[in-house]
Parts: sequence; C-alpha cells; structure tokens
Amino acid sequence: MRPDFSKRQKKLQELMKEKNVDAVLLTNNDDIYYYTGYRGLAEDRIFAVSPAGGKPKLIVTPLENEAVIKYRNTVFIDSVKDFIKELKGYRRLGYDEKQLSAVLFSELGKLKIKLRPFGKFLEIPRMVKDAYEIEQIKKAIKITGKIFENIGNNLVGKSESQIANKIDIEFRKHGVANAFESIVSSGPQGAYVHHRPNERVVRSGDMVLVDIGCKVNGYCSDIARMFCKRWGSKEKQIYEDVKEIHDEIAGNIRVNVAYMDIEKLHRKLFKKKGYRVVHGFGHGVGLSVHDPVGKTLKENMVLTVEPGIYIKNRGGFRIEDMVLVKRGKSQILSGFIPSL
Repeated sequence: MRPDFSKRQKKLQELMKEKNVDAVLLTNNDDIYYYTGYRGLAEDRIFAVSPAGGKPKLIVTPLENEAVIKYRNTVFIDSVKDFIKELKGYRRLGYDEKQLSAVLFSELGKLKIKLRPFGKFLEIPRMVKDAYEIEQIKKAIKITGKIFENIGNNLVGKSESQIANKIDIEFRKHGVANAFESIVSSGPQGAYVHHRPNERVVRSGDMVLVDIGCKVNGYCSDIARMFCKRWGSKEKQIYEDVKEIHDEIAGNIRVNVAYMDIEKLHRKLFKKKGYRVVHGFGHGVGLSVHDPVGKTLKENMVLTVEPGIYIKNRGGFRIEDMVLVKRGKSQILSGFIPSL
C-alpha cells in the first residue's frame, strides 16, 4: 500500500480555489512529505510551492541532490534570490504563518504578491487519516507495545536515564526512531508532566511513568504506561481514578462529537474526583506527535486520550492511549498494551 499523493494534492487545490489563492508555499517538513512524499534531513531547509493547478514543485539546495531521484518536479537553488524567482508570476500566495521565518516573510514582502495566511487550511487534509496512514500508525503502536513488554518488569535499581536509553536502543533494534524524547519519571519526579530523565534511581516503592513513541514511515505513536513493584493504598486509589476518567473519555469519542465537548467532560470528571486539571485530555497524532484536530471529530481521525493527575511529592499518574475515531464505538488502537 502506498499513499495517494495525487488525491492529497487535489484536496489541497480545492482548498486553494475556495480561499482564492494561486499557490501555497509549504515550509513545514511534515506538510511537504504529506503532499510530495519527500523528506530530507530534519536539519535541512526544504520548501515546496503548490500551484492551484499542477503538481507541487520541490525547492531545495544542492545539499539535497538526491531529491530529484525521489521527486521529479524538483528545482535547486543557491540563494534567496533564486528562491524568490520561483514565486514570481503568482498574484495571491498562501503561506504557513506558523512556520514561515521572519526573514523569509520580509523577502516575500518585497514581491508584488498578495500574501494570505494559509496555515490552518493546510492542516485540514491531514486531520482525517487514510488507510495507508492508519496502517503505519498501527505498526508504530505495535512496536511501542513490544518496548513496554520488554522494559516493564526490570526498572528497580536503574536510573531514569538508563531506562530511557534502553528504550531508545530497543526502538533502534526495531529499525525505527523516537517520535519524541522518551519520558521516564520516577517517584516524586512524576509530578513534572514533561520530565526529562535524570540520574535518579528507581526504588521498589516508586511509581514510574513511561511515555514513549516511535515513527514508522513518518507516522507517530504516543503511549504512556505506569509501573510499580509495591503499590501504596493512596497511589492505588489515584491510579484507579485516572483509569476511570481515561475510560470514560475514551468511551465518549465518536464521529460528530465536538472536540471541546470531550474536553468539557474531561474537566467535569476531574472536578468530580477533586483533582486539578493540568493539561488537555489529548491531542491528534499522525506525521506529527501533535497533529491537528478540527472542532468536530470525524471518522478516521487519530487522537490520544491521556488524562493526568500530578501530586507534589508523590508523583504523576497518566495513562495514554491512541484512539481511532469511528461512527459507533471508537477503537483504542493501543488497548492491547497492559495498563499495569
């Protein structure tokens, strides 16, 4: 199975005609990959111009001399002047206001082109996943599940950094890269939502929060699980509370439900249990670990459910699963990974 790039490009062209722009400048690597299938090194700057009619043109420096083999409609540039030449002839140019640098925006301003913010429209086609995308996401989840299976029973006596490094090595053994920096937080450090692993050694009574993900053909997984050798009664209760909230939210995710209605439910459940809300109930996942999600949930969107309870001097309690939105009961893609 391969992505249908022509179909994706057609959807973008329909949006361009609807918003009355002649072309769109793509500056986000994920967007460029989504519409062309080309991905360079993360450190390299690549661009694409998608006209209202015809295929996108990939614009790269000679450092990307492999690009023309992977994507035929490629031009090479040596300077900003060369780059600007590729934009001449358009009257109304859409651009990604979230990604365009101030320097490049200033250069574009010198052209006799009407610049139109287009970033939020670029996101629309990526919200609903096609069969190819769902397949890659499922593969990423499967690998992540194997990592959890390998590390879960062997945490005590190791530092957070050692555990995180082991996770990263296991991902590499499966031929994939991390979708984001692995989060391993133990004991009281679990109260820090995006804690960076350090040299603290896990003790037998510690709650350990592990939040990890990988990329398969560009598509991400993002899953969190908790581990503990010896539960205290208070910790057990907090865990059961967050699990109950998690399951209630997941059970309400379905087609045509407003995203904010799920967030309102999330906050209502926290208030009922007497906990403080620190972050949202979840987010979209796809080419980005935080992919765009619209106001209303549609079939084949993929998002996380990750309620988190954080108690100072005690730790963090978060269960994160990936959910595929369906018309009836939505599918928890990562539900096969044990919660404890």
